[in-house]
Amino acid sequence: MKKGILLILFLTTFLLQTQAQTWRSELYPANWQAPTKANFYTDKLIQDFSYAGYRRGEQEISNKRQHLLDVTKAPYNADNTGKQDVTTVLQKALDDAGSRPGGAVVYLPPGTYQVSPPGSNNYCLLMRNSNVVLRGAGSGHTFIFNAANTMRGKAIIKIDNGNSWAANGPNKQAITSDLMSPTTVIPVQNTTGFKVGDLVIVRNYIDNDWIAEHNMTEYWQGKGDNLAGQLYCREIMAINSKKKEITIDIPIRYALKDAHGAAVYKAPAMLTEVGVEDIAIGNRQNFTEGDWSEESYTKPANGSYQSHDSWAIAMAQVYNGWIRRIASYAPAGNTSGAHLLSNGIKVWQTKNVSILNCHFSSPQFGGGGGNGYMYRVMGNETLLQDCIAENNRHGYVMSHMSASGNVFYRCLDKNTGRQTGLTGQEKTSGSGSDHHMHFSHSNLFDQCKVENSFFAAGWRKWGGSTIHGLTAAHSLYWNLNSSGKQAQAVQTQQGRYGYVIGTSGDKPAVSTAVWQPGTEKITDPVDHVEGIGTGQKLQPQSLYQDQKHQRLTNPQAAGPKR
Repeated sequence: MKKGILLILFLTTFLLQTQAQTWRSELYPANWQAPTKANFYTDKLIQDFSYAGYRRGEQEISNKRQHLLDVTKAPYNADNTGKQDVTTVLQKALDDAGSRPGGAVVYLPPGTYQVSPPGSNNYCLLMRNSNVVLRGAGSGHTFIFNAANTMRGKAIIKIDNGNSWAANGPNKQAITSDLMSPTTVIPVQNTTGFKVGDLVIVRNYIDNDWIAEHNMTEYWQGKGDNLAGQLYCREIMAINSKKKEITIDIPIRYALKDAHGAAVYKAPAMLTEVGVEDIAIGNRQNFTEGDWSEESYTKPANGSYQSHDSWAIAMAQVYNGWIRRIASYAPAGNTSGAHLLSNGIKVWQTKNVSILNCHFSSPQFGGGGGNGYMYRVMGNETLLQDCIAENNRHGYVMSHMSASGNVFYRCLDKNTGRQTGLTGQEKTSGSGSDHHMHFSHSNLFDQCKVENSFFAAGWRKWGGSTIHGLTAAHSLYWNLNSSGKQAQAVQTQQGRYGYVIGTSGDKPAVSTAVWQPGTEKITDPVDHVEGIGTGQKLQPQSLYQDQKHQRLTNPQAAGPKR
């Protein structure tokens, strides 16, 4: 009996000690619910980030397709030794796949496939149809080698149909009241012309009034058109014609006001169920002797000029798509060790795309003007999970107002501020992973790690005629691990509020100091910071996974359904 009592006392004491060692954020208590009433302009709030990724995380990506086209077999007979250019053959297979009912997998068996941009095209390979998957045998077995090293403004693989969210679409309806909270219910002038299942763009237009409200008149006045506006691609889940309301699948990510032209219209045609997987991608380096410094890309005589704004994969106008298990590699003969001429993956005006288990490294050029970025996100509700960025200028970058609701989960950013140039190891002026420009907002970095790098969401004086300025609002860094030679894990100076909750590692510090003196008045109040150096005891360890579990298992928290 006494032994039983002692055991109970021991277990009780152990449990109490364990609980005392863990902590929760004051903004995320055990009874947290999605903040449908909190005000974006005045309140601190942790949004529901669980909608990110393919089909809002509600379904797994399917490996099955009715048709599989092996490019090494008839009628394609593609060379897989890397000795012959097979661009035309691979493009034919991709187009054939798009013409098949239900689409198809274009399969590249083990080997090396040489490509180059045909004529004046800004791509080597174009995926322009839905339900098409470009699949290799694994990033250690299937290699796409771009033999062209004059790639300014071009991509090795481009996924796009040429449309744009920013162009006003059919059935444009004004939003009839200010939406100041993360809501899914949108009041409109008229619901006629909309139906359940439609994709719509929910948006505003940036004018001088919006700019003044965000204390940016000195820098952005008269430049609202360059900022494009908040753009949320959403699916209609329900329509109440009597109340003149539509219900969308994912909450808006920032305030939309009638004074700023808030409206809804049908989205343009977009691609869906498209993916690239299990392939390594490499680019022949540029051997031009000369200047590879920060601004060298503006002069045609330099190799950096031909490398500028080039991409391994550029995806746009896609919903429910994916890029997974893709890696960069250094092709034979690249004496600098470069994998790519400049950039890795770009997603622009996309909805619910998953980027999973990718590894990009070692750009030859990482100068100004947007070079040396391994992952650049300019879409809605993207999930980047278990990805690695290494030896680059910027690992993970968010740009523009279309970048919202994105989740970076268990990603690693290692050794930024670097390019290979011609010598193999050169420094770049910029470094770190950041909210880069023009009010990208409401994004989550969850259980991510930096080594010899850092995260940033600061006010930036850099940029062209429309400076980067106010780069973020209501974005959250949760349970970060930071180690290396950098001074801190995060620098944050966001509009309204920003959040850093839980850091660990040998460089766990968080800075809320400004980069540009005098900009405090633009971004006050100071961002919310908790748990510096105690991230390992934070509960839950993953905000994204906790919120996803709640939404998918709790019917009351699961959001709108059709």
